[in-house]
Amino acid sequence: MATLQNVSVGDKIKIHETDGTTHKIKVAGITTMYAGHYIYMNQHYYSKVFNKKFQSNAYLVILKNSSRKQVNNFAAKFNRQKAAVQTVQSQETKSTITNILSNLNNLILVLVLSASLLSLVVLYTLTNINISERVRELSTLKVLGFYPNEVLMYIYRETNILTGIGIVLGLGVGYVFHGYIMKLLPPATAMVAPGLSWSNPIISVILMVIFSFAVMMMMNYKIKNIDMLEALKSVD
Repeated sequence: MATLQNVSVGDKIKIHETDGTTHKIKVAGITTMYAGHYIYMNQHYYSKVFNKKFQSNAYLVILKNSSRKQVNNFAAKFNRQKAAVQTVQSQETKSTITNILSNLNNLILVLVLSASLLSLVVLYTLTNINISERVRELSTLKVLGFYPNEVLMYIYRETNILTGIGIVLGLGVGYVFHGYIMKLLPPATAMVAPGLSWSNPIISVILMVIFSFAVMMMMNYKIKNIDMLEALKSVD
């Protein structure tokens, strides 16, 4: 609620009763809640804000046996009471939010695979163009007696530097973009834990290194099979 209302400690927020009456309350503290919205106040402040005597209208029940079956049985018995309006199960709320986020796994998997294939295609295409445009240089190096690995790194040293820069920039931009998505996707009644685990950037870096190494192996085969005689013929 504090995030949606963009308020911090010391600010005031407006709350509305069912009859439309508006009250202003001061935020004395903010507690972290990942599901649902709650406002806590003591009896004295409640009487001051609503100008009426405090009267309990709900109870917080913590069962010793918190299994799903026991909770459902208790809720069913409680709802049969005439004074009962409804029961709100914290575990049920948690399960609902978890299911919503779990359904995003397939979408995330498709995005990761698409981004991986795109990076592989771009890396291969740029490296292939680079080699095709510098085939005369590579042929000259081979004629001068450079070792195959030296010829390969003549091209791939630039690619490695650009790949490293891309990884660093990608991690920074990805972290910001992830934070934006995590604020946008969850429903208004839920909030996901911010931040990323170390496994996320590590997997991304490993994938890029694997793709870069695979392209390097393919380009190495192409460089080894360059026809030096044909490449060094005078274009005139």
